[in-house]
Amino acid sequence: MEKYLVFDIGGTYVKYALMNDDYQIYEQGKRPSATDTIEHLMEGLKGIVEETGEDYKGIAVSMPGRIDTARGIAHTGGAYTFIHDLPFAKMLEDAFGKRTVIGNDAKCAAQAELLSGAMKDAECGAVIVLGTGTGGAIILDHKVWMGVSGGAGELSNLVTDIDRYIQNLPLLDGLTSTFSAYGSASGLLMQYAKFKGLPRIAGFKMSGTEFFEEYDSGSLQAKEALKMFGRYTAAGIMSVQAVLDLERYAIGGGISARKEITETIREGLDYLYDSRNNPFSKPEIVTCVHHNEANLIGALSFYKEFAEKKEQ
Repeated sequence: MEKYLVFDIGGTYVKYALMNDDYQIYEQGKRPSATDTIEHLMEGLKGIVEETGEDYKGIAVSMPGRIDTARGIAHTGGAYTFIHDLPFAKMLEDAFGKRTVIGNDAKCAAQAELLSGAMKDAECGAVIVLGTGTGGAIILDHKVWMGVSGGAGELSNLVTDIDRYIQNLPLLDGLTSTFSAYGSASGLLMQYAKFKGLPRIAGFKMSGTEFFEEYDSGSLQAKEALKMFGRYTAAGIMSVQAVLDLERYAIGGGISARKEITETIREGLDYLYDSRNNPFSKPEIVTCVHHNEANLIGALSFYKEFAEKKEQ
């Protein structure tokens, strides 16, 4: 059975795993990310390659940014701000001598859910990854929809304040006028800061652990923040639903491990949908099945799909 080296390049850590055709992990680990230069990023990847040896068929990569998987181009790179229209797949192939396929991290997560998770039996849907921003991926006809250049499903950029958006102005409390300031893990913490009487931007200094400790202790402020977070996230879902009329949304990201996250989004959707005469259906809201390993599984699935296309 073939082995593959899979990278999940994040803003804090580069996770890696040796996996087989059945998506089983033989070994895995992580190293701090080098987000300052391409040279330091490549040095870090080289160290992992040298550590794991060369007993694998190819390299699969999950990474942030607008990624053209078919062409192997990283147009942007999220925290890796030095990435601009970079032929990253070819760079890795040249450096390590292995066929390489790269994919956007949220789309990799969606691919994993489509393969063997919450979206396995869904014809059309979306995966929403709640992190610092709002990762997103759209599934149409049982396939992750890439868009013309890999940019489909970027839910962070849904407009929440049209007047300020067209003037390129932040909201009055310093937040962006897009969905990332509301329907994200950061958005939840900023809601919590607001209900504590702090500027919402102060939520960036809080942690999810701190929030849920307060929530579990019975804090009314935390409970109210969670309810409003659910409604804000549901409002974003309503916007997507008005365009695509999807059957299911799967909620992922670290905070989705708490059942209250999916529950409050579902309740928020019920509240918004049932109070309006909508021309579209109310979708199902579920929790993603693959959590920490979703990006690894999805990246390998994309490798098997796109590498085969190159070989034909």
